[in-house]
Amino acid sequence: MAFTRVPLTAQRRIIRFVGVAASVVVSGLLATACSSSPAGSAADATPPVISPSPTVPASGYDGLTRLPLSAYGTSDQDDDLLFRTRKALLVRCMKSRGNHTYSGQNMTRVAAKSSREKEAVRPAGAWGYIGRATAKSRGFHIAVAPPGAAGGATGYSRKDFTVCSAEADKQLPSLENTDGWKLTRTLFDQSFQQAGADRRVAAARKRWSACMTAAGHPSQDPEELAAGPWSTAQPTVNEIAAATAAESCTVSSRLAAVYFAVLTGYQRQLISANSGTLTAYQKQVAEGTKQAALLLAGSSRSLKLPSN
Repeated sequence: MAFTRVPLTAQRRIIRFVGVAASVVVSGLLATACSSSPAGSAADATPPVISPSPTVPASGYDGLTRLPLSAYGTSDQDDDLLFRTRKALLVRCMKSRGNHTYSGQNMTRVAAKSSREKEAVRPAGAWGYIGRATAKSRGFHIAVAPPGAAGGATGYSRKDFTVCSAEADKQLPSLENTDGWKLTRTLFDQSFQQAGADRRVAAARKRWSACMTAAGHPSQDPEELAAGPWSTAQPTVNEIAAATAAESCTVSSRLAAVYFAVLTGYQRQLISANSGTLTAYQKQVAEGTKQAALLLAGSSRSLKLPSN
């Protein structure tokens, strides 16, 4: 597996997309945001103890979903429920206001399904994490463009849609910008910084660099290599060779194993220092998804639900 770099701005765009004027439901995996200073700052961090032989995650997606902080926030299943509920509320409201042909045509949610798609859209902070098959076929061209806006749909009143969106917000408040939402993202960002500065990760990067030099693709850092310049529309032969070498060197240098083990350790420290707010956020997520399920059940009794 190889680490690849995806800018944070791109991460924010590709996390979730639910359509024009619809609320964005973001899980606790990737996005970062500023919040009030959390407990357990970088200056207070103690390098965590890790196993002498840490386990290598099967993929970046697998590594991320198994991180301690990933337990806080909405899951993929929760996001699907919240999206379907909001869509159902909007359809019901729009039809009640005379928009009889409205079926949620301006709302879409595109989720990664295959392992390769998940590798492409689930970077670990500024790090990506791709397997050999992806490296051989796509090189470092793994960043998936966000779905296009579906705002060209017609046949409904935009004024009514605005009114119905506000009504849906009241019935199903978004978790975005709550204290727990912001704290979780701040802690993710902080843990990525701590892991990146850890001496064991730095040592693994040096081993990786030595391996890459021996393979004929000298590079000091996996992020810099992945950043390019790889400006061609399709990966070149040289890019494929470099990505494949990076995957092999990531395995032999134990970079992936060390990185995720260290990252896990720092996250556990941050969770312990901020347990009160995080526990309250877990409760808030549970209450929100329970309310969504009730609203969805109510909508299903009043009209035929739209498909995703």
